[in-house]
Amino acid sequence: MEGSITRDGDYVVIRTHIDDVHSLRVALQPCTCKAAKSNSTADIRERLDRGLARAVSQKNQYRA
Repeated sequence: MEGSITRDGDYVVIRTHIDDVHSLRVALQPCTCKAAKSNSTADIRERLDRGLARAVSQKNQYRA
């Protein structure tokens, strides 16, 4: 999954290719079960979390 997260004033803009939207939606679904989680969806969540944190703290573009 390739994309970018940028800060635009008081907004954060997340850009991703349309083919990656399904994977992102799956990764962000809540899961209350205690079963093992997918490594790929965990990686998507981690990268999104890091990109959002960087965008909030700075005004530069970061790869997600």
